[in-house]
Amino acid sequence: MNFDELQKQWNDQSSEDVKIEKDLEIKKVANTVVDKVRAVMKKDFFFQLTSFPILLVFPYLFDSSSNLIWWVIICLFATMIVPFVYIFKFYKRSYNLEYNSLKNINWFYYNYKSSIDIYSIYSYIVFILMIMFVGIIYIQKNDFLHFENVFLLWLYIISTFIIYILICVFILKWWINKLYKKPLLELEKILNQLEEE
Repeated sequence: MNFDELQKQWNDQSSEDVKIEKDLEIKKVANTVVDKVRAVMKKDFFFQLTSFPILLVFPYLFDSSSNLIWWVIICLFATMIVPFVYIFKFYKRSYNLEYNSLKNINWFYYNYKSSIDIYSIYSYIVFILMIMFVGIIYIQKNDFLHFENVFLLWLYIISTFIIYILICVFILKWWINKLYKKPLLELEKILNQLEEE
């Protein structure tokens, strides 16, 4: 086949037969969503880092600086550091990929989803440790709770913890939905569009 025949076939081919990659625009949107996620994560990292010095001030606020209190604070630090490192590694690694393929967008989506789960679980554990922290202070300083009946004391402690747990769970769910769930749903929609084509 010579050049003239190739040129004739090229000219005879209709422009409708040439398939332009439709998912190029979708992948650009995915890049935008990933950039938003990273910006939110970066802000949240700095917010989380402020909680470490606050923990060190807690024993002095409650005027209770015993070895047990410091042990609970060490446990809180350990509980906060492990997931923080995992999520930070995911954040750093996300800059090494280009989100122009289904595989990379898929990788980001599933790692982001697991990071949200880890963040939620670690927040619940921190709340539980905070309850333990306050409980230890209650036990050590039994003189600032004056109740005539032991039943009323336990009713007060249990109701306080239940209210605290409900408030913490509500705030955590609100925080995660506000910052992290919307981009996750956008990525899921993008993945569905790419898999359909």
